[in-house]
Amino acid sequence: MLALYIIASVILFIILMLSTPVDMAFDLATHEHAKAKIRIGWLFGLVWKDIRARKKKKPKERRKRGIKSFLPLLRIKGLPRKILKLIRQILGCLKIKQLDVALRMGLDDPFDTGMLCSVLWPALIPPSPSGTVRFKLEPVFNQFAFEASLQGWVRLFPIQLVWPLVSFVLSPTGLRLLKLMVVSRWK
Repeated sequence: MLALYIIASVILFIILMLSTPVDMAFDLATHEHAKAKIRIGWLFGLVWKDIRARKKKKPKERRKRGIKSFLPLLRIKGLPRKILKLIRQILGCLKIKQLDVALRMGLDDPFDTGMLCSVLWPALIPPSPSGTVRFKLEPVFNQFAFEASLQGWVRLFPIQLVWPLVSFVLSPTGLRLLKLMVVSRWK
C-alpha cells in the first residue's frame, strides 16, 4: 500500500511541475551585428536561466550523415502534414504576453522603399491593435538601411504539450518515423 502512495505522489508531483508555467523573455536586435538575449523563467519567475550561445567544441568523430539518410524520412506517407500540424499545435500552446517589433528599412531608391513598405505595412500591422503586440515600421528613403528589433515575453504551460506530442508519436505516421529512426540507428 505504501508503494501505491509513493507512486501516486510521484505522478502528482510530475503533473504539478508540468502545470507550472514556463516564461521566455527574448530580445533580438540587428544593427551592425545581430545580438540575441533569451531568458527562461520557471516557478512564476522565481528561477531564471539565461540562454547563451556556446563556444563550439571540437567535434567528435562521428559517421557522416548526408542527404541519403533523410530520404527515407521523406517517403513516409503524411509526414510533412503531421509535422505541420504538430508545429501549429505547439504554437497554439504559446501565450504571447508582450511582443514589440521595430523595423527600420530603406533601399537605395526611394520609390523601391515606398513600394516595399506599402507591401509590408498591411502584412505586419494587425487589424485590431492590442497592448500586447506592437509593430513599428520606419522607412528610410535616402539610404540603404536594415535594422530590426524584436522583444517579447511568451508563456507556456508544459502540460499542454503532452497531448500534441503523444498524439504525434502514437499516430501511424509517428510510429513509422520512430521505427525508421530506431532501425537506422542500429545500422
